[in-house]
Amino acid sequence: MSKYKYLLLTAVAVFWLAATPVGAQTIVYIPMDDRPVNLDYVVDTAKAAGVDIVAPPATLLGSRNEPGDPDGLWGWLLDHALIADRVVVSADSLLYGNLVLSRTHNIAVNVIEDRLNNFSKLKALNPAMSIYVYSTIMRTPKSGEGGEEPSYYEVYGPSIFRISALRDQAEIRGLKRHEESELRGLLDEVPQAILTDWYARREKNFIANQRLINYAKNDTLTYLLMGRDDCSPYSQSHMESRHLAAETTELPMNRYTSFPGADELGMLMVTRAINNATVRTPKVRVLFAPGAGRDTVPSYEDVAVGQTINAHIFAAGGIPLNSKLADLTLAVNTPEDGVTHEADSTFNRDQFRAAPVALAADAAREAASGHRLAVADIAFANGADNAFMSELRKRGLLFKLESYSGWNTASNTIGYAIGQGMLASKMASVDKNRLLAVRLLDDWAYQANVRGAVGTEVLFPLGGNWSYLDKLTPRLTVETEQRLRAFAATNFPEYPLNNFKLAFPWNRMFEVKIELYEFPKS
Repeated sequence: MSKYKYLLLTAVAVFWLAATPVGAQTIVYIPMDDRPVNLDYVVDTAKAAGVDIVAPPATLLGSRNEPGDPDGLWGWLLDHALIADRVVVSADSLLYGNLVLSRTHNIAVNVIEDRLNNFSKLKALNPAMSIYVYSTIMRTPKSGEGGEEPSYYEVYGPSIFRISALRDQAEIRGLKRHEESELRGLLDEVPQAILTDWYARREKNFIANQRLINYAKNDTLTYLLMGRDDCSPYSQSHMESRHLAAETTELPMNRYTSFPGADELGMLMVTRAINNATVRTPKVRVLFAPGAGRDTVPSYEDVAVGQTINAHIFAAGGIPLNSKLADLTLAVNTPEDGVTHEADSTFNRDQFRAAPVALAADAAREAASGHRLAVADIAFANGADNAFMSELRKRGLLFKLESYSGWNTASNTIGYAIGQGMLASKMASVDKNRLLAVRLLDDWAYQANVRGAVGTEVLFPLGGNWSYLDKLTPRLTVETEQRLRAFAATNFPEYPLNNFKLAFPWNRMFEVKIELYEFPKS
């Protein structure tokens, strides 16, 4: 952006701010990439709640194989600064191009610094505008496949993860003799050039997050949310989050927070922006399934879920309140023993289990009492709990919910259930139910059931690859759509869901995009 254009826009901003009515509210939104959970579903939710939300052209956003355009996004954002009352933006997109590129880029430090400086320019263009930023602490996965990490991670990922876990433990409690020996062996095993590359990229990410924290401290940012992407109790991500936390002690919770998660952050920040704009502070009561409940530490996360849920509620602009006077009840389906298996495992058959039955009964009582009810289904990772969903179906609760979520990690699920649940009161019933239908088709039908069946019965017999569908995409699309329609007809026949389109947006089986063209009003 030229200096002349910047000065001109600044001058126009002064006039525009003086002429704009106080009640006007427009959110400018930049997601962390173009996946439906980050872009389409967030925008759909805000629009269903009656909010004017503007997102950039898809060509500027990063996808799986195409890099995003950080400088193009900054140009678009600065050009739209004058129409925005609030902006909700992903730092990963604006600094690196998208979430995946934050893990794989080779961007020079000075380029990242220049992009960080744009946050000051953005604030100067429209001083009255509220700026909500969400960023991630780079993940430390236990393995790497599918092209979302540097190529060497497929070979050395488990060893790199273990090195970082041992170093984290060393800082926290020290290492035992056999652990010190293990660490030395791993450091000999992984080539030094690979470790240097991995840690150098993380250092850039860490410094960028420090700068964002400073922007929160000096009031450039209204709110900063830092997600811990796919973390573990001991890992490099956990270590970095501890170090960053030490720099945020003076920031109150209404200015900054950090917790496990990534793909739900856009939904949470848009929800917070809407709640702040309408001066609402929704009160949320939390119910857990019997058993480990709030003490569950889910897969891919590093703290107990009770702590994570409270942090998500605060981040969305609400407060936890253990009272039946709460605006929303969040029913959380946790595993009785505190162990979150994968949704496609043999544990997720539709057999009787006492904990989900008890929670479904509690949910039915809440609904019968007239309480608005949201459900976060985190008993399994990467899909819904079949036994629990069957219980909700038997009780006729599926479309009596304000929101439902049961996808990917526990935090992803929690953020969506809270965000859509808080905003549901602003929606017409048909719009609320349409959002519910997408989640039921995606999280329950596809992720917990159809995905595994199509993989076993169609993809693999044809010699296909889970992470690269390529020429099999048309066949898999038809097969998946047919099975989703059959699932819907069996499990919620009162809402015929025949008119929808399905796509595999990232050329893999992991996620789908579901577009409902028509939805019945009752």
